[in-house]
Amino acid sequence: MEVKKIKKKLRLMVLLFIGMLIFSSVRAPADFLNVQESEFVTLITHTRAKGMGGAFVAIADDYGACYFNPAGLLQLKDKEVGVMFTDWYGMGLLTQSILSFVEPESGMGAGGIGWSHLLANLEPERWNFDLFYYSYGQFFSPRNLSPGEAFSAWGANLKYLRETVEEEEAKGYALDIGFLIHGRKISWGGNFQNVFSQINWSTGRNEFFPFNLKLGVAYTFNPSLILAIDFDLSKESILEEIHIGGEWRISDNLSLRLGVRRIFQELSELNFSGGIGLNIPMKKESEGIKGIKLDYAFSYNESLAHTQQFSLSFTL
Repeated sequence: MEVKKIKKKLRLMVLLFIGMLIFSSVRAPADFLNVQESEFVTLITHTRAKGMGGAFVAIADDYGACYFNPAGLLQLKDKEVGVMFTDWYGMGLLTQSILSFVEPESGMGAGGIGWSHLLANLEPERWNFDLFYYSYGQFFSPRNLSPGEAFSAWGANLKYLRETVEEEEAKGYALDIGFLIHGRKISWGGNFQNVFSQINWSTGRNEFFPFNLKLGVAYTFNPSLILAIDFDLSKESILEEIHIGGEWRISDNLSLRLGVRRIFQELSELNFSGGIGLNIPMKKESEGIKGIKLDYAFSYNESLAHTQQFSLSFTL
C-alpha cells in the first residue's frame, strides 16, 4: 500500500511539472557575452545528465556530481577520471571540453578537481572561458556506507574563473553548497550555486555569477530504472528551468536515457534529449583501470541546431 501511495504522489508531481512546463511565463533573452546573464555558466556539461534532460541533482553518483551536487560524491565507489567534448549546436562556433578527477570517501570525505574550457569563435570576436573547481562532500554524520543504505550528506564546490573577451580579461571565484538525502527508493537534494561570487575585469568593471538554486527528486523503481525531476530557481524570474528524465539500465553494460528540458526564455521551446551509455569492465590483469564508460547524448532544439555530446571516463 505504501508503494502505491508513493507512486501516486510521483504521478501527481510529474503532471504538475508538465503543467508548469507549458503554462509558466517566459523571461527576456540573456546577453550571452555578459557573465552575469550568460547561459554559458549553466550549460549541461555532463553527458549522462544531458541524455536525461539535465535531471541529475538527486542522482549525482559519478564525476558529474561536481557540477550538479557535490554532496553526491559520497556515493562514489572508485576513483574516476572523466573527459567530455561538445560542439554546441554543431556549428563549430562554440566548443567545450571538460577534464575531471574524483575519488570516493576515505575517512575524510570525498573530493574532486576539474577544468572546463569553453571557446567561442564568433567572428570577429573570440571568447575564452576557463573554469577550475575543487569539490568536496561529507556525511552529516561520518560513517561507512553500506550498499543500498539511506544517508544524508552535504558538499561544497569552489570555482575559479578566468575569462577573455577581445581586449578584456576577467578573474573571479564562486562557491556552491549542496545537500543530498538519499533513500532506498526516493532521494532528493539541492545545490545552491554561486552563493558567494565575485568577478573583476581588467577595465575595472565588477560582476557576480548569477545565483541559481537547483532542486531535484529521484525515484528508483528498481536497480534498472530511475526517474528524476529537477528545477532551477533564481532571484530574478523564480522558475528558470525544469528538467525531467530517466535512465533504463538494460544490462550491466548498456543504459538508455531520455529527457526533456524547458528553459523559460523568450522564443524558446522544449528541448528533448536522449542518450546511451556503454560500460566496459576490464579484465583483472589490466593494471590500474577497472572499467571504461562511453557516453553519448543528443539534444533536439527547434530554434537552434541540434547538439551532440561525447564523454569518456575511467574507473580506477
